[in-house]
Amino acid sequence: MPDERDRAVPPAGLWSRSRSVLALAAGVAGQELRHEVRSRFGAAEKLAPSKLRARIEQAKLMAESLGRLKGAFMKAGQLLSIDAGDLLPPEAIEILSKLQGDAEPVDFAIMRKVLETELGAEGLSALVDLEPTPAASASIGQVHRARVDGAPVAVKIQYPGIAESIDADIGLLQKLGGSWLTITGRDIDLAATFAELAAILHFEADYVRERTYLERFGALVADDARFDVPRSLPSLSTSKVLTMSWAEGLPLSAWIRSGPTREERGAFAAAVLDLYCLEFFRWGIVQTDPNFGNFLVRPAERRIVLLDFGATIEYSAEFRAEYVELLRAVATGERARILEAGIAFELLDARESTGTQDLFVEMLRSASEPFEARSQPFVFQNAEYGARSQDVVRRFVTSLRFSPPPRRLLFLHRKLGGIFQLLKRLECELDLTPYWERMVAGGTNA
Repeated sequence: MPDERDRAVPPAGLWSRSRSVLALAAGVAGQELRHEVRSRFGAAEKLAPSKLRARIEQAKLMAESLGRLKGAFMKAGQLLSIDAGDLLPPEAIEILSKLQGDAEPVDFAIMRKVLETELGAEGLSALVDLEPTPAASASIGQVHRARVDGAPVAVKIQYPGIAESIDADIGLLQKLGGSWLTITGRDIDLAATFAELAAILHFEADYVRERTYLERFGALVADDARFDVPRSLPSLSTSKVLTMSWAEGLPLSAWIRSGPTREERGAFAAAVLDLYCLEFFRWGIVQTDPNFGNFLVRPAERRIVLLDFGATIEYSAEFRAEYVELLRAVATGERARILEAGIAFELLDARESTGTQDLFVEMLRSASEPFEARSQPFVFQNAEYGARSQDVVRRFVTSLRFSPPPRRLLFLHRKLGGIFQLLKRLECELDLTPYWERMVAGGTNA
């Protein structure tokens, strides 16, 4: 019988992780097959409940499996929990959302060895009252609480071997994606997309880089009373250990469940949108991970604590100018101009059919609808809009034959999608006109 601690270690080695992923795929497929068999022989009125149960069981299997694998596979599950917010039932999303908070932790004895290797005996001794139970665990590492010179600190420790597994994991995901494209008869080159995903995961596994952006964001929001960022302790930080001041606050999901007032929810939503406009349009530095676990709330102070800057990306002034031109083209509503801008910005391959091009234009028009004057204040829980936008995205994606996911916008739009899902969870109604004006102005008044 294997030791419990051994099972807590993320499976290492390409074959071990490949086998785990294939087992997951087979399990999900089996759930789907069982659902179809039951549906065919069951009464019509029982179809919807059985489909719901199948989706819930699939979500449980994925959350458990991906939480154990960590790394690229867990990150894929986090993306699904955000991007599929309008596609899966709430019960399934609730299960997958666990991947945004705490994953299955790795045994403390294993993580302590990482600390000993990285900090040495002297550095480790500086971490007083180091708690063996993690305060949080995620795809790349987990956080333990301790004290340094009497002050509480958070010690983020990277899982052993996780950085080395990234390229192999991405390679396996790319093969799975390529097999799916072959089956569906599509000629889409996903190499650049997976290269972008690999780059971001390597960013997240580089704690020296993350500490740099932690400090930069701290300086950028220092004069804004709505935000707070922990302070790093360089002497107790390495490429695999990041020690920072302990941030007090309610986890975002817990704050939402506490029943904040409409005014409090509106103020939070406005702060998040303001922050995004500042990040992209003014600073050109975006924390692209919309994971709900990256926010803490201090209700009494009306303050938001920003966490986890591993997935921060810098966008050049030239790129941001091109993006603004795309927004301006969408604002005209003109098919020819939207198509021209979309192809120039590498969102659409010019070889796509006229029907796909029409769907592309329809999709961008739909995406801009929440910002139109006639939609104000926009209701983020608008079920009719959600169904329409979801439908056009599905039709567009299934019609593609040559266009890969937009590599340059992959993580930026992941951030935007996460913000939309967050404001939906908050049941917000906001006048978005000022935000659209700031975006098409290129952030000059952000």
